[in-house]
Amino acid sequence: MSVTLVHPRPKFHPAPLTEPPPSGYLHLAATLRPSAAGPGRPGHNRDRTLLLDMLRAEAEDLASLAEVKRASVYRAAATAPAIGWNPPDGPPRAPHDVAVLVETRTPQDIPAVQRTVAYRDLRRRLEHHGREVQVLTARCGKCVADVDRTRQGLFLFHYLAGDDPRRVAELWEHLTGWYATETGLDNALLLEPLDADASPYTHVAHARWDLSLPAAALRQFGKPSFYRFLRPTLRENHTTAMPVLYHLVRLRDR
Repeated sequence: MSVTLVHPRPKFHPAPLTEPPPSGYLHLAATLRPSAAGPGRPGHNRDRTLLLDMLRAEAEDLASLAEVKRASVYRAAATAPAIGWNPPDGPPRAPHDVAVLVETRTPQDIPAVQRTVAYRDLRRRLEHHGREVQVLTARCGKCVADVDRTRQGLFLFHYLAGDDPRRVAELWEHLTGWYATETGLDNALLLEPLDADASPYTHVAHARWDLSLPAAALRQFGKPSFYRFLRPTLRENHTTAMPVLYHLVRLRDR
């Protein structure tokens, strides 16, 4: 089934693609339980700052493994309501607050990483301090350009769900083309679950801006095409996009 575009405009063309990296991906995300210091975004009270420090240290242990290329921890900067299709039973809720992305050399390396003490410690810590913990194993299905996770920025995880995974993947090219035109986005990965039955999402998209949060929000929600093109096109193609914006966590990041 092909994608149907609502109010298409010539400048919103599909994003140009490059060869996807051969990596595997382990993505963990959770909503943290309120700490004794009270609710708040990660990094905004002492307990959560300590938790993020410990997750970052465990991610560094993972990054030292031969099978792992890099491991990154993110704290939520902002979440947005689900965009697009609202299925009868409601869209799956996107995890937020904290996310971890482990990039392995190949998808075949993922099981070996999951058996390590470093991975088990990190996952247990997330499960102890969080709820709604989601674990996704994936490969990169499509790529505009790899995401630079070596330096700070504003990172996007787009949790996508739809009734036809192939149509969602095709639609992502148009979605990313819109972001390139309207926000200057020049990198993006589309992660495909290795086990579709184990994931509430058909895909998870990942990208990065060199923008502040207010600037990124203005470039998206301040555009008439967001309301005339992006949202109705998602609805027309029975696709829900659940965006969460993050910052990288460094040791003693506050």
